[in-house]
Order: sequence, then C-alpha cells, then structure tokens
Amino acid sequence: MNEFHEANRKGWNAAVRAGFGQVDNTKDWRECYRDASQIFNKNELKWFSDASGKKVCVLGSGDNLAVFALAGLGADVTSVDISEEQLAIAHKRASQLGVAVRFIRSDVTDLTDLNDDTYDIVYTGGHVAVWVSDLWQYYREAVRILKPGGLFVVNEYHPFRRIWKETKNSLEIEFGYFNKGPHQWDRSEEIPDAEPGSLPSYEFHWTVSEYITAVVDAGTNLLLLDEFGDKPQAWEVASLGGLPEALLIVSEKKERPTKGAS
Repeated sequence: MNEFHEANRKGWNAAVRAGFGQVDNTKDWRECYRDASQIFNKNELKWFSDASGKKVCVLGSGDNLAVFALAGLGADVTSVDISEEQLAIAHKRASQLGVAVRFIRSDVTDLTDLNDDTYDIVYTGGHVAVWVSDLWQYYREAVRILKPGGLFVVNEYHPFRRIWKETKNSLEIEFGYFNKGPHQWDRSEEIPDAEPGSLPSYEFHWTVSEYITAVVDAGTNLLLLDEFGDKPQAWEVASLGGLPEALLIVSEKKERPTKGAS
C-alpha cells in the first residue's frame, strides 16, 4: 500500500472510532436494504434491475449502504474497503439483516484476493476515486475481476464540485480543475483528542476526461455517460446548486477474442 493510501486508511479508521466515519446519518441502512432507491438514483438503479442471483463487487464500500441495497435486490455481494473499522460495522449490520456478504479489507488498486473474471457487476460510487492516487490502476483491477461482458458502473461526485473553497457566501476557486494533487489536509482537526497533524489525508482530483479514459483503457466498451442532479448537498459549505452533482459511467468488459480470430 502506498503512503497516501495508508495515511487515508489511518484517517478513516480514526474517524470511525470517533463516530464520524459512517456517513449514513441521513439514510437508514435497514431501509436501503428494503428499498434500493434510497441509495441509488434512478439513472443507475436501472442497471441493477436484474441483479438478483448475480455476483456483485462494491469497491470502496465505505458506509456499505450500496452493499446492503444490492443485497436487498438479491445479489451475491462482496464488499471491499480500505478501512477495517468501516467493514467491522458493516459486518455487524449484515448479521443483523441476516445477509451473507463477503467483506474484504483491501486497497482498491491491489485486489489480489479476488480472482480474474469473477463478477457480473463491479460498482463503485459516491466519493471513492478522490482517495485513490492511481485511477488507471484502480479501474484496471476493477475490470480484471469482471467477467467478460460484465458491467462496470462508476458513480462519482462530479469533479466540477471539487475545486471550490469552503466559503459560505461566495464561490472561490481553491484548486484549478486540472490540478489533481495530491491535496493534503489534516483530519485530526475534526477528531477530538487527536494529536494535531497526526492524521494527514490526501485527495486526488480527476477530470471528466480522465474518468472516461481510465474506464475505457481498462478494457471496456462505454455504454453510458451521464451527468445528473444539480441540488446543493447538506455537507457542502459553498452553495454549489446548479452545478452537476454526479458523473455516471457505465461500461461493459470486452469479450476475449476467439482463438484463431483475426
């Protein structure tokens, strides 16, 4: 695990122990299991309409709301996250739901515990790529574990919303759109009793074209590119209403050429 990802892992673990790591305070995880529309927008939910009985892997599972929603749709789900503290909470919740989920603690750029050509769907959504220093390696691993013809579904917080300072009354650019970082900040500032400077965290800001290129270069055919939502989010400091909220990319893993085919 590289130094940036290891630092982020420690930060997430500390946040969970302090009670700030589960970002599901506005959504009931039990309700997500009963009703997948609680977590998935209709634009992405339609791609899971036949998920029942299929093998699905969620990368960067975090609060695991997507995991529970997919399990509720009847999928056989594997949950992968870098934070063992996040996964421990999710494991307890899965037990309460009586749902069999495979939980794996792993860096998403190194999925050596998962075999090639295993999953019908690989999903990653919300705020995952921002923590990853190599988007191309991340997506190569995601596509490697997909079966040929399987779906790779990416739903990310739109990069147009990542460039702004946290100012309430005006929009001021903090980072140029093409400045991918790493952008360092100190998570210890938000955790009581943490030693100042003890939890450096690193973000990486990817452009729309980089998301698309990384998905295609991983060995997929692009099926959908969509942007949706324009409402401000409760946790945003700057008023970002009117900017696109989500970037959705759906692609299909290429079939292997038949032997002897030219």
